[in-house]
Amino acid sequence: MKKIVTPFRVGLLVIGAGAILFFFLTFVKKGGMKEGEAVTLYGYFRDASGLNQRSRVQIAGIGVGEIIDIKLEGLKAKVTVRIRRDLHVREDATITKRSESLLGDYMLDLTPGTENFRELKDGEEIKRVLDAQGMEQLMGSVQGITDDVKAITASLRTVLGDQKGAGNMEAIVKNLVELTATMQKMIADSAAKLDMIMANVEAVSGDVRRITGRESESIDRIVKNVETVTSDVKDVVQSIKKIVGENEGQAGDTVKGLQETLAKLDRSLANVEKITDDVKAGKGAVGALVANERLGQKLQDTIEDVSDFAGRLTSLEVEVGVKADYLFNQGNAKTFLTVRLVPKPDKYYLIEAIDDPRGRVETIYLQTNPPSAGDPVVQKQTVTTESLKFSAQFAKRYSFLTLRFGIIESTGGLGTDFTVPIKFPWYSRWLEEALVLKIDAFNFSIEALRLPRIRATLRFTPFEHVYVNAGMDDILNAPNRDTLTNRLISGRDFFVGAGIYFTDADIKSLLPVIPTP
Repeated sequence: MKKIVTPFRVGLLVIGAGAILFFFLTFVKKGGMKEGEAVTLYGYFRDASGLNQRSRVQIAGIGVGEIIDIKLEGLKAKVTVRIRRDLHVREDATITKRSESLLGDYMLDLTPGTENFRELKDGEEIKRVLDAQGMEQLMGSVQGITDDVKAITASLRTVLGDQKGAGNMEAIVKNLVELTATMQKMIADSAAKLDMIMANVEAVSGDVRRITGRESESIDRIVKNVETVTSDVKDVVQSIKKIVGENEGQAGDTVKGLQETLAKLDRSLANVEKITDDVKAGKGAVGALVANERLGQKLQDTIEDVSDFAGRLTSLEVEVGVKADYLFNQGNAKTFLTVRLVPKPDKYYLIEAIDDPRGRVETIYLQTNPPSAGDPVVQKQTVTTESLKFSAQFAKRYSFLTLRFGIIESTGGLGTDFTVPIKFPWYSRWLEEALVLKIDAFNFSIEALRLPRIRATLRFTPFEHVYVNAGMDDILNAPNRDTLTNRLISGRDFFVGAGIYFTDADIKSLLPVIPTP
C-alpha cells in the first residue's frame, strides 16, 4: 500500500507545483494592471541600455507602471510605458532613466506634472525625457576646459614670449629711462634759474645799500626779509629735489616689480600647460580618470551603486509583531514572534519563531540484538519533542498577489497571499490591506502525514497595528492523536487568534516611555 501512496503524493505535489507555476507565469506575463486601469504613453531616449520590457516605472520608490515595448525609431529608442490612470499624467510630466542595481539594470522615475497642464491621453508622448548623464559627456566638458586653458596660455606666450613681446618690454623700459632723464633735466634747469635769481637779489641789495645808506634800519629790515625769502626758496628747491629723487627711485622699483611679475606669470603659465599635458596624457590619478574612459565609467558606476545601496539601507523598514492562535481540537494556544524586513514596498523578508503545541514529530529506528521473544530486530518508533520551530521566507508582491517561499515551521514550503481591498461606511478611505487570505503548504516529507500540510488563514486588520485572524490548519489530513498523551499530532484543526505589530519608527517612539531599571 505504501508503494502506491508515495508515488501518488509525489504526483499530487508535482501537479500542484505546476498549477502554481502556470498561474504565476501567466500573471507575470500579463502584468499587474488591466488596460482599463492604465494609460499607455511613450517617450524617446538617446540611450535605452539597461531598460527591458517589464522594467518598473516608479514614483518615490513605489511602482506605478511598467515598460511594455522598446523599439528603434530613427536614431532614438521609443520606449512605451503603461502607467496607472489615477496618476493623471500631464503634458509637463518628466521621465528619467536611473540605475536600479549593481547588475546594470535601469528603471524609470516619473514626475506626473502639475494641474495647470492638460492630462495626457492614450498613445500620446511624454516630451520631457532625461537620460542619465554618462562619463563621455563629462570627458567632453573636461576636454573643452583643457582646450580653453591651452588657448589662453598660447595667447600669453604670443604676446610676451616672442621677439615682438620682448620689443614691447624694451620700449616700456626705454620710456621710463627717458622720463627719468627729463625729470633730472628739469631739476638742473630750475637750480640754474634759482642761482640767477639769487645773484640778482644780491645786486639789488648792494644798489639799495648804496642809495639808501642813511636808511640803514629800513635796509636791514629789507635785507632780512630778502634773506627770509631766499631761505624759503632754498627750502622749496630742496623739497623739489627730494620729491624728484623719491619718484626716481619709485620708477626704478616699478620697472623691477613689473619684470618680476611678468617672470612669475610666465612660470605659472608654463606650470599650467605642463599639468594639462600630463592630464591629457593620462599621468597621475586625475589623468587616469580623464584619459581612461573605461576607468572613469567604472568609477561613476561604483559611486552610483554605493549611493543606491546607502539609499536602500536607510529606507529599510523593520516590523516586529506577536501573534497567538487558539487551536480548538488541540485545546491549546500557538504563539508566533515575527520580524519582517521591508527593503521595498513590493518585497520583504519574514523571520518567525513559533511555539507549536503539536511539537516536533520525528521517526527513529531502534535495533536490539538479540531481540525479545516475538519482537523484530529493528523497531520503528515515533517521538514527539517540545521545541521551537522557525520560519524564514522571501516574499515578492505583484499587485494584489504576494508569493512566498523558504522555510515554514522548520520545513521547506511555499505560500501565497491574496489581498482584497474593502471599504466600510465608517471609513473615508479604502483599506488596501485590511483583508488578506493566506495559504501555506509545507511538511511535504513527514511520514505521519498522508498528504502535505495545507493551512488557510483569513486575516483582518480593522485598526493600525492590530489584527485578528481565523482559519483551518492541516486541511487535507484527518486528526491523529498520540495514544498516550492524547495530544493532536497531525490533522485538521480550526483556530482563531489576534496579534499586534510595530514598525521601527513606532518602537523608537515607545523607548522614552518604557521603564528602565
